[in-house]
Amino acid sequence: MQDIKKHTILLVSNMYPSKDKKYLGIFVKNQFEELKRIKGSSDTLNIYYLQGLHASRLGTLLKYLSTVTFLPHFFRKYDTLHLHYFYPLIILVWMYKIFHPKTKLVVTFHGSDINVQVNRKNQALFRYFAKKIDYTIPVGEVVATNVKEKLQLPIGQLLPVGVDEKTFYPMAGVPKAYDFIFVGSFLIAKGVETLIDVITRLPKDTSFCLVGKGALYETKFKQLQSLGHTLEIKIDLSQDELRLLYNKSKFLFLPSKSEGFSSVTMEAMYCGVPVITSNIPQFKEQIIQGENGFMLDTTDVNGLSDKMLQLKQLDTVAYTRLARGASQSLKDLSLNNVCKELLKIYKA
Repeated sequence: MQDIKKHTILLVSNMYPSKDKKYLGIFVKNQFEELKRIKGSSDTLNIYYLQGLHASRLGTLLKYLSTVTFLPHFFRKYDTLHLHYFYPLIILVWMYKIFHPKTKLVVTFHGSDINVQVNRKNQALFRYFAKKIDYTIPVGEVVATNVKEKLQLPIGQLLPVGVDEKTFYPMAGVPKAYDFIFVGSFLIAKGVETLIDVITRLPKDTSFCLVGKGALYETKFKQLQSLGHTLEIKIDLSQDELRLLYNKSKFLFLPSKSEGFSSVTMEAMYCGVPVITSNIPQFKEQIIQGENGFMLDTTDVNGLSDKMLQLKQLDTVAYTRLARGASQSLKDLSLNNVCKELLKIYKA
């Protein structure tokens, strides 16, 4: 990549992977490392992130009190500051812009940071902080709508976080060990109650791989195991481990109630795994019905279970066509392509 001029960039995030939480904010780490790889040789790129603590109110409080460690950055001039997750660190970078008004502030909105955290009670306050933003990057169309309506900001560019094709890809010779894989936190928002209902309705030999964490639902899944249902629970996996599990699965099942722009569905499709999701607007940005997956009515659990049983029993020709459609999807949103776009945005 040819250098145009020296450019200094700081990425800021409220999450980043750790030894105990390998997947927390992994997409931020991936972007940072890819940007380091392709940036101009005279450019400098740094990152500031909050290390995750225990999932408790005290842990969250201590995590955000640790923003005091950002203080040294107030004495450094960056050309571009790129914030991942608008809420709540917009307050921190807003303060930075007071001291460095010429720094270009780019914000990636991921979903819950605008869809949930900004509401009627606080949107006037966050509109004030948002005035310092120079360029907005919603990860999807639904997120973009909320950025415009709640913060009254123009949209710079829709740009998901990207998936690394060197990490997620179809692996030759890997046999299918699971009918369905679920990847995500074990939360109501991810449709875990629907997942449990489906498991109980499908034949007990229908195999599920459940990748995630959440104490309450882990207990419920273990109860299903004790009743003879075929499922495995996987916790805190590396991306290489996750790639193998995708490849060992026939379908990804993600019955989410809300999403930003799901990276999980993209990862699965990059591995050649068709996806089955809830019928919410966010998935319409990714799924071509019957070509790379299916969006189904998750409120009709009996109908959903019947359809999943049919898909489990697809013949080889029909399944291969779906898998090929999945593997060819969303290639323009690879990590490398996304990071090239980011560098253009930084320097524009």
